[in-house]
Amino acid sequence: MNDIKTPLRSYHKLSNELGITLKVKHDDLYPFIGGGSKARKIKYILKDVNKTKSNALVSAGASNSNHARVVALVGAKRGWPVKLIIHDKEDYSSGNLLLMNMAGAELIFVDHDEVSEAMDSAMVSFKEDGYNPYYIWGGGHNVYGMEAYYDAVTEVKEQLDDWVPEYVVHASGTGGTQSGLHVGFEELFPKTEVLGISVARKRKRGEEIVKKGVEDLKKHLGIESYTRPVKFMDNWIGNGYGSMYPELKVIINKVSKFGLITDPTYTGKALLGLYDLCKKESIPKGSNVLFWHTGGLVNLFGNWKEMVNKDFRI
Repeated sequence: MNDIKTPLRSYHKLSNELGITLKVKHDDLYPFIGGGSKARKIKYILKDVNKTKSNALVSAGASNSNHARVVALVGAKRGWPVKLIIHDKEDYSSGNLLLMNMAGAELIFVDHDEVSEAMDSAMVSFKEDGYNPYYIWGGGHNVYGMEAYYDAVTEVKEQLDDWVPEYVVHASGTGGTQSGLHVGFEELFPKTEVLGISVARKRKRGEEIVKKGVEDLKKHLGIESYTRPVKFMDNWIGNGYGSMYPELKVIINKVSKFGLITDPTYTGKALLGLYDLCKKESIPKGSNVLFWHTGGLVNLFGNWKEMVNKDFRI
């Protein structure tokens, strides 16, 4: 189990606004530069990296990818070369891309459909230079990253004491976080519904990936049990990954007045989903709800010009 715990906090005024009892698990405060779910996952991924005796890293992401930022910084900390395939424009106003660059990672910019080929080429290039590179899927999407969130449920159970969430709401991207939470809550809180709010993928594709992740993680952990239906919701993706729209900006500004900071790429969409689900009473009044804050503060800074627009202040 992970020996680093992130805070669990109550937000009473926000709870009253939503008509629920809300607690927030703050993985945005995970103690590695920039924090977030990717920082939690990388510690588990590195266990496998160590087993393979690798000494170089290859991964991918968008310019504002939290995962790519974490990989770059981990590589820098270990003194290893890192190649990152960036399927986005070279825009250093994105705080994450700036940190990748500052950490010394080699940034290779390609179109989205060229990512796989570029990652394979990066692996070959490292091997030709005498390195033993480790391939990390975008988003840290593998069973080790999922296992981090399976263990994280044990962590939060100790913090919750006798309080049992009826719903867990979180931002779901590449699906690894949701797969880990799904299996963990199924084991320790069998009546709790885990609701993944998509940041980009359509529901059908997202559900397929999370289901596959659940199957892979259970096999990895040796768990044999009935799998509850995956709840993956795509109502708040806007125009896709990183997209901004008025309702999203409004809710991010609104919750900040309660002392809860979210971002437009990830957690803001999850918060907007939570608001709408409570408003429509898909989450009934009086429910116990755990919001798992997966990070994204650096992403918020990358959108500062839009967020200070007076039209969206509350």
